[in-house]
Amino acid sequence: MTSALSNKKPGPRTFIIGAAVLLALLLALAFSVLTSTAPADKNNEEMMTITIEQGENANQIIGKLKDNGIIDNELAFKVYLKTHDVGSKLRAGSYQLSPSMTTEEIVNELLTGVGEMIRFTIPEGYTLRDIADLFAAEDIMTADTFWNLVRTYDISEYEYMKGCPDNDHRLEGFLFPDTYFVAKDTAPEKIFAMMLERFDEVWKELPANKSGLSAYETVILASMVESEARFDEERATIASVYLNRLDINMPMQCDATILYAMPERKTQLYFSDYEYDSIYNTYQHAGLTPTPISNPGMQSLQAAFQPEKTEYLYYLWDKNENDGHVFAKTYDQHLQNRKTYGY
Repeated sequence: MTSALSNKKPGPRTFIIGAAVLLALLLALAFSVLTSTAPADKNNEEMMTITIEQGENANQIIGKLKDNGIIDNELAFKVYLKTHDVGSKLRAGSYQLSPSMTTEEIVNELLTGVGEMIRFTIPEGYTLRDIADLFAAEDIMTADTFWNLVRTYDISEYEYMKGCPDNDHRLEGFLFPDTYFVAKDTAPEKIFAMMLERFDEVWKELPANKSGLSAYETVILASMVESEARFDEERATIASVYLNRLDINMPMQCDATILYAMPERKTQLYFSDYEYDSIYNTYQHAGLTPTPISNPGMQSLQAAFQPEKTEYLYYLWDKNENDGHVFAKTYDQHLQNRKTYGY
């Protein structure tokens, strides 16, 4: 027998109560979403450098954080800034942020910015002299300050820098070429620390050293490769040429070493320049130069650490196609290459 109560239709009051409950749940969910301060990814602790430029507004900053995966809920982040009245207080600067940080942690970082920033780029292959000129031109530090730091900066924590001389060549090879952001009026010592720490980061990522050289000698080799190579794919081959020459006590005959030693800036050598009297003249002196001759980038360091295994002793630039160097095992082959490529 069917109960009369089971066929009774819900009344308006029941619908109202149900709708109210559903609305309350939706509002609670929306409130939870809009006020969430949870990390974008609590398990991802990778730190990323996020640079906020002078004049960027809150929306631009939020977009940058979202694009880099630091946050995943732009609306919740906006609500947080609004409710805490800090949207206009975020400051320019370079920050180390990760997806594992909460909204509160991210905002607290963005409120401690260092103000006006300076960006400078050290190209691969720049020498200390080049860097000194760049810093002076961009009012980052005076030449006198730069060279004083080159001679006196404490490098005792870096084992691979043992062998650096106590002169103006002391840090050659170790001010890593990269783009840097620093606060205006940052102390010169901190700028040196940043560049040396960047080199240290790269050093720790390098593969096993198969060159047979000491750490310092490998940086010297990398600097020569940096000064001679034009394409990444030929760096390890050029490194092999110098190592093959070292094995038979044959002079390196690297033009870049002579250019490095000369007081005047030159881009090419004349016949008389090969007689230039300098310990860096690898036509006159066998072996590697006393110090690196430039600040090598990652690719040249990798090439020096893991050079190709070849029998090449010579190379020259392909002047016909301008697409790389041409290598030779013997002097006769090298002479033929000179004839073929217009030397």
